[in-house]
Amino acid sequence: MHTETTATEDKSSYRWIALAIGALVQAVVAGAAWTIMPVLFYEISQLAPLGLGLSLVELGAIWGMFPLAVAFFCIPMGMAADRYGVRLIVGIGVLVAAAGGALRGTTSGFAPLLASMFLFGAGYSTIGPNLPKMVGMWFGSKELGLASGIILGSYGLGAGLAITFGGSYLSPALGGWRNTLYVLGALSLVIGILWIVAIRDRKVDAPQATKPTLAQPGLFDSIVAALKCPDVWLLVVVLFTSQGAFIGAIGYLPMYLVEQGLTQATANAYVSILLYVFVAGAIIVSAISDRLGTRKRVFLVAFIINGLAVMSTAFLTGPALGLAFAIWGFSSGAVILCYVVPLEHPSLGPSLAGAVNGLLMAATFTGGFVSPILGNVIAEAAGGSTAIVVWGGLYVFAALVFLRVKETHPKAAKLDQR
Repeated sequence: MHTETTATEDKSSYRWIALAIGALVQAVVAGAAWTIMPVLFYEISQLAPLGLGLSLVELGAIWGMFPLAVAFFCIPMGMAADRYGVRLIVGIGVLVAAAGGALRGTTSGFAPLLASMFLFGAGYSTIGPNLPKMVGMWFGSKELGLASGIILGSYGLGAGLAITFGGSYLSPALGGWRNTLYVLGALSLVIGILWIVAIRDRKVDAPQATKPTLAQPGLFDSIVAALKCPDVWLLVVVLFTSQGAFIGAIGYLPMYLVEQGLTQATANAYVSILLYVFVAGAIIVSAISDRLGTRKRVFLVAFIINGLAVMSTAFLTGPALGLAFAIWGFSSGAVILCYVVPLEHPSLGPSLAGAVNGLLMAATFTGGFVSPILGNVIAEAAGGSTAIVVWGGLYVFAALVFLRVKETHPKAAKLDQR
């Protein structure tokens, strides 16, 4: 069985197969298997034998262990994929995530559940940086935004379904939270096997929309190139601030909305709107960027709208609040462009994208750790609405920082050089 193909091979049909499998990995392993945890926390917090009798602080530590593991491992896992290939590294990672995900259901206390969540996050750390890299191997700039939107936006579909149905329907139907985690672990295992069997690496040493700096970089070459590129550091700032704001706001708003008089079910429904519409935004906004031939202008407009929508959720009620969440989710799709730019960048390209994306993902999850803490401090000192406005302002700040990033779409880049 051939696991690697060259640039001269006809890739017109296979690239969509690879994209579909990658989207399935993202939707199930990251979207459903991770995001289902908060809706299972009520069961897990109950006394034995139903749950583990965990405190709110312990549940928070368990939720935070996944991004901590991802932030710790994603850079070396991106470097490894640059050197040894996406198929091998992501395949191993999905299997590790499947094991960690299933082991969550076997745990008997706080420490074992914490350890299994760390293992689960370590497995996902191979997936997050390297699915965008795979897209760069198989798609040119005319489709790069669309394909990236599909493979990264599929997270929102899996997450939305997990929040909507996981606690209310799936867990009761399967007999509780343990069996639910077993099933998701088994499903992840099947998808991991499918990945290993069906995915092929592709050399990127032939002329493409971007010319990679190195055809097959050494283990540390890719991270060195990433650290030397000023645009990478700008993207780090963009993702640290904006995605930190996203994680902070989405974690705080359900509680805030309940305090404003909404039921818990209604508050969760608004969060689901955000996640579902993000799927559409990730695909459509990225495709618009392909069509217009510009990354910077599309990102600027989308993230300014995004920030204003986030701010408005602190003050709106009724249908207007639902509309604000929908606008927020749709415009958030522009974040995909942060992962498109390195694939087109003349100093980077697909062959170095694993390390670059690992660095960007580390920024995302570090911001996701810091931002909720700072936001909650602001909420206690100045009120919840102030914290939400600050989070929205970080989106606008990120949009302005992105303006300093090099325009990488070939069409706009040529115009900028004239």
